[in-house]
Amino acid sequence: MAQQPLQPVAAAANVKAMGANPPLFTGNQDDADDFISKVKEYLLLNDGVAGFNSPRKKVTLTLTFMQGPKVAKWTHSIRAWLLQLTPAQNTDNVWNKFLTKFKTHFQDMQAHQKARSKLEALQMKMPEVDAYVAEFKQLVRKSGYTLGSREMNQHFIAGLPMSITEDILKDPKPTTYPEILQKTLTSIHAKQTIWTLYKKGNQGPANNY
Repeated sequence: MAQQPLQPVAAAANVKAMGANPPLFTGNQDDADDFISKVKEYLLLNDGVAGFNSPRKKVTLTLTFMQGPKVAKWTHSIRAWLLQLTPAQNTDNVWNKFLTKFKTHFQDMQAHQKARSKLEALQMKMPEVDAYVAEFKQLVRKSGYTLGSREMNQHFIAGLPMSITEDILKDPKPTTYPEILQKTLTSIHAKQTIWTLYKKGNQGPANNY
């Protein structure tokens, strides 16, 4: 007997909203990812409830979960945007655009702050210069800074071991990021060569460069 094709489950009529409301979001960027995730879970749970499939109403509902002085100006601007929409513009693009706006304002800023904190604490471990350079460049990008700026050059030097920093700051002093990087590599390679030669005739303690 041929197997009958599966039929979609019909949506129940007069369904009321279920589940607990998402926690209020007050603008604390550490809570941004969790908040928007809980909102999506809540909307998915109530997908069959009348009105929940309207992108405009989904945004309006989400705004009711955002309260406090840190979000007041932003939510006001979103409500003003919603009021300008025509019925024909109430498409999935409205919800997607809201998520993009939220991400840009709250989630991206959160990522910037975390990256900047990591950048402040970044220290190179000898002789892992490649790993240090790669992580430094990644954190500069995530922080929204410009690689090669004077401030970032100072950050790069500040994260190096003192003996390497001393070599870099000897005349002629480098002024650009490529010059600083080249002088860093030269110093590290020189110290590694010296240490290799030293180890051939000595069995001493571990190096500290």
